[in-house]
Amino acid sequence: MRLFRLGSRRRWDRGQGLAEFALVFPITMLLFMAMFDFGRAVYGLNAVGNAAREGVRTAMVNQNWGDIRQRAADQAQALGMNSSLVGCDASNVPTTATGVCVRIDGPDGTVGTCTTMAPGCVAEVTSKWTFTAITPFVSAFVGQKAFTSTSKQPIESVCAGSCPTR
Repeated sequence: MRLFRLGSRRRWDRGQGLAEFALVFPITMLLFMAMFDFGRAVYGLNAVGNAAREGVRTAMVNQNWGDIRQRAADQAQALGMNSSLVGCDASNVPTTATGVCVRIDGPDGTVGTCTTMAPGCVAEVTSKWTFTAITPFVSAFVGQKAFTSTSKQPIESVCAGSCPTR
C-alpha cells in the first residue's frame, strides 16, 4: 500500500523552493560582495605598503623627489595612486585622499636637520590611499578608511646627473 502517489503534492507546497531561494539569494549575494570588498581592502593595504617601500628604495640612491613619487605610485597603479606633488602635513602624511609624500630627515631622525643631501641622512616616504567599499550595505557600516604606510631608510649615495630609479 502506498502512502502517497508521485506527483500528488499539495498546491501550497509547489512554490516552496522558489520562496526559499528568494529569501536566501540576496543574503548570499551580499556575503559574496562583502568578501569582494574585504579582498580589495587587503590588496589596497598591501599595495600602499609596497609603494612606500619601493619609494624609499629609490630615495636611497636617487634624491629626485619626482622620481621617488613616480616609482612609489607605479607600485600602486591599480589603486590610482597620485604621483603628482600633493600637500603633506607635519608628520609627512598626504592631505589628499591618495598620494605620496617624501621627506629627508637628519641622521638621528630629526626633521629638517639634513639641509644638504648626504649619506647618512634618512629618506622617509609615506603613501596613502582611501578605501571605499563598493557594496552599499558594507559602505554604510565601514565608510571610508585611509590606509597609510611609512618607510624610512638612510641615504646610501648622493645622486647627480642621471640617477637610477631601480
